[in-house]
Amino acid sequence: MKYVSLLLHMYQPPTQDISLVAKIDAECYSPLAGLLSRSEARVAVNINYSLTEQLERLGSESLEHLANAPNLEFTDSGAYHPIFPLISEDDVRRQLKINSDGNRRLFGKNYDPSGVFPPEMAYSPVLPSIFSSMGYTWTVTDDIPFAWTGRNVPFNTIPEVDGVAVLLRSNFWSNRISFHGENGFEMAEEIIAGMLSWTGSEDAYILIAMDGETYGHHRKGTIETFLTPFLKAFQSSKDAVMVTPGNLLEIFPSVRASVPSGSWSTTPGDLDAGKPWPLWDDPDNRIHVHMRKLLRDVRDIARLCDSDRVASLADKMLYSCPFWWASEGRFDAVQVRRGLLIILETAQAIYTETGDRSMMDRIMTYACSIPVITGEDAFNA
Repeated sequence: MKYVSLLLHMYQPPTQDISLVAKIDAECYSPLAGLLSRSEARVAVNINYSLTEQLERLGSESLEHLANAPNLEFTDSGAYHPIFPLISEDDVRRQLKINSDGNRRLFGKNYDPSGVFPPEMAYSPVLPSIFSSMGYTWTVTDDIPFAWTGRNVPFNTIPEVDGVAVLLRSNFWSNRISFHGENGFEMAEEIIAGMLSWTGSEDAYILIAMDGETYGHHRKGTIETFLTPFLKAFQSSKDAVMVTPGNLLEIFPSVRASVPSGSWSTTPGDLDAGKPWPLWDDPDNRIHVHMRKLLRDVRDIARLCDSDRVASLADKMLYSCPFWWASEGRFDAVQVRRGLLIILETAQAIYTETGDRSMMDRIMTYACSIPVITGEDAFNA
């Protein structure tokens, strides 16, 4: 039998315009959640608390639909979508706890994840031991870094690191669906045929994962034309069945193996250059370097401040988006400056609590030297 696992990731940054969240909810989250609540298909969903708290503010029916979806497997993640390998272990744990507590409050007893979706699937070998110590049994990252090491991507075993299964997302099939999937039934048949050709008669699996916003928001109408028939195709297939990532651990054995650092956006060229997370931590990108230093400095100061407001802002300012928007080929000064503003808002909250003017002056001076503020050419940033 061939086993196909589908994981949908849904997220909006804490600085997002609430009107845009409402638009995406109408186009994507609400109809998608409605489909999942009615479907017999076993699907996994990662929804960061950064989004669920905004949907709560909107009174969205999406939350109730997801809470009552009968065959849904939730995953945990970083509440405000930080890149886990680039923050401290304490912050990784804190982000997971905020996410778990917040989503459990909104989704109830059905929110009981056993796996972790690291934001952007940004993985490093230190993460599994953290996840294991918190009771999680699996995580996920992309298969490109694994294949880059010269090894074949496994299809009937699961790599295991420090007692945690590390499922490898099929970069090929995930991106083929995200960017080229038109007919869901035909795509399901193509995947099954591809698996039969690859693995023969052996039991085998693949994990497909992409942004949930792909359906209905980025690609209009695809909930109806692609996702609905895609899910139904596996219900009627004699050769393949859809299961959740957690189900895969019950079917296939785990084998100890090394899994290299990377993300679902990392290319072999990035790995050749020694840059496993280049969209968020590129040493050749001056905005990345200066913003990362500013973020660390403010985070270190915030840890010493006993204030709920400071802590809340410091949690949110770790979000990944400003660094993504500071990358070559996707540069957006407004989005980068939004990230700087929440860092400065955190510093201002610290100043309000402590009255430390020298700290505030130092942070402001450094922030004003970052290229996106000085107006230097983005390509030279």
